Amino acid sequence: MQEKIIDFLKKADGFISGEDISGALNISRAAIWKYIQELKKEGYEIVAVPHLGYRLESSPDKLFPHEIQFGLSTKVVGKKIVAYDSLDSTMDIAFDLGMHNAPEGTVVLAEGQSRGRGRLGRNWSSPKGKGIYLSIILRPLSSPSEVSRLTLLTAVAVSEAIKQVTGVSALIKWPNDLLVDDKKIAGILTELNAEVDRVKFVVIGIGINVNTRPDALPEGATSLRGILQGPVSRVELTKEILRQVERRYGELNKHGFAAIAQCWKGLSVTLNKRIKITDPGGMIEGVAVDIDKDGGLLIRKDSGVVVKKTAGDVVRVKS
Repeated sequence: MQEKIIDFLKKADGFISGEDISGALNISRAAIWKYIQELKKEGYEIVAVPHLGYRLESSPDKLFPHEIQFGLSTKVVGKKIVAYDSLDSTMDIAFDLGMHNAPEGTVVLAEGQSRGRGRLGRNWSSPKGKGIYLSIILRPLSSPSEVSRLTLLTAVAVSEAIKQVTGVSALIKWPNDLLVDDKKIAGILTELNAEVDRVKFVVIGIGINVNTRPDALPEGATSLRGILQGPVSRVELTKEILRQVERRYGELNKHGFAAIAQCWKGLSVTLNKRIKITDPGGMIEGVAVDIDKDGGLLIRKDSGVVVKKTAGDVVRVKS
């Protein structure tokens, strides 16, 4: 009911009377007053004036599902949102939901994580109320070898969303980091459940340092607040991320990976650089020359041999 009342207040042009809300929702005016008080406790600023009614002054920058979904206008991504105040990891919840047939586009959000993680089990700092920590369930009609495309697609979508909302240009370090001035501002984690030739579902995790103070971040990281010297709306940025992920995912399904790959290349800080890449097979050094049709990184070794890597830690070698 609180969500319905907020929708009324958001759509109202100025004040809306308690009588109008009461008639539309079929609840008493006393019940409306009670719900209004609860909304105020959650951070909504609502003005009440006798004979005029209620007016919404401002909404809290909290990742409530109804705040994210208001005006979202996506068809798949974010139609179902599961939100938590705090949990271990959105990835764990999303993976379990995926195993229990949650619909494609389901989003898991958390205000804070106690065990947020990045690639290779690394910790992702997730202070409560400061960042965006979300996971999206997708069910692509693809083989496991093509899942790397979704990591690169998401990196492009997040970069575009950050640019759209804040004007900040975030570049991409293969395979999953977004950087501003060579400092990490966001990371993407992809996990899948698959058979030999078929993906059952993919969970894409996104973590963004939004309003964390720079001195509270790990070494080598930055935040949008630190860059802009002021707070950023996590609600608006989350909405735009979901829109851009849906747009790029639809493009992939309809037209393939080529156009997305070109956008990724234009944002890459890895291509045409000399790098070292380490994975379970060892370490190689060479120049990152391209990505292939599945999102793998192509490295030309000094011998001239070109090697493909689908995962690994990349370190730029300074010349």
